[in-house]
Amino acid sequence: MRGIDVVCFFPIESMKKIRYWLEWFFVSIFARLIPMLPLSLVRYLADLAGWVVYVFDRHSRAVALANLEAAFGPETSVQWRRQVTKKSLQVFARSFLELFWTPCLNRANLQKFISFENPEGLPALIVDKKPIIAITPHFANFEWGSAFFAFCGHGGYILTQRFKNDLLTPIFQRLRETSGQHVVTQEASVIGFLKVLRKGSSVGILIDLTLKMNDPAVIIQAFGLQMRTTMIHAFLHERTGIPIVPTITLPRTDGGYFVRVLDPLHFPAGTPYQAVAQACWDRFEPIIREHPEQWLWVYKHWRYLPSVTDRRYPFYANRSVKFDRELETQQRQGA
Repeated sequence: MRGIDVVCFFPIESMKKIRYWLEWFFVSIFARLIPMLPLSLVRYLADLAGWVVYVFDRHSRAVALANLEAAFGPETSVQWRRQVTKKSLQVFARSFLELFWTPCLNRANLQKFISFENPEGLPALIVDKKPIIAITPHFANFEWGSAFFAFCGHGGYILTQRFKNDLLTPIFQRLRETSGQHVVTQEASVIGFLKVLRKGSSVGILIDLTLKMNDPAVIIQAFGLQMRTTMIHAFLHERTGIPIVPTITLPRTDGGYFVRVLDPLHFPAGTPYQAVAQACWDRFEPIIREHPEQWLWVYKHWRYLPSVTDRRYPFYANRSVKFDRELETQQRQGA
């Protein structure tokens, strides 16, 4: 049996290495090819790719449809949920391909593609380029929204996840650092972010990804459903006193994007991390409700099913004793 296990194990690992190398090779070619194409063609390809995923990736389509039904209720029509799902996939594909087109952006042509929604009404700390804890969801082209600040001279550090195929991580790091921002991966994020904030640099964090039970997190309500998400922005704010600034990227009518900067958030010392995270999310949910097709519905936002709830959760949500205990503790502390 031991010999059989070795014989079966070696080819699987070898095939994984070959697949990872092939992924790296084609993505590397991709990264060189996309900037050579006109943006109109890149967007056409993105829309096509999103449509292909919608039609052929049944699991991703099912997750998005279930998320929409859970968030907006079963009274919404199936046709509406399908339309939003397809458009959401196309929006995410655009964000992905436009990231590869980022090397074509520069300070001379930047305003043609992305701009501030209200330059005259920007908070003073943005104008004066003071350090901030910028937060945003996976909404519209969040990649360009982040890069825009760096192109405007307000560069900083952004938090990203490593790919399962770690050969891809440096490629995406180079793309994201084209604008002048710096990438920090999760394993060094908290300590690294504390250091750069105290040195006067800004940080950027995506706040809408569900975290597993072994990761530090808080449970907030999103669309009336319990979502376990990051608390790093709350922790950094408590330790540094630097304001949290919600920002969001929205499509312009001319095909470009604008960045909306919301009012900075300040919280008294000792405010629970959950309360901070909830207040931050509450700034974004009305915008997502207004433009649902711009959010990343294909992601499993609600992985955990509370033992007591009067809401219907997506099919992929599972019961977790640890989650129930954490939710009970959090509710008791907030009472």
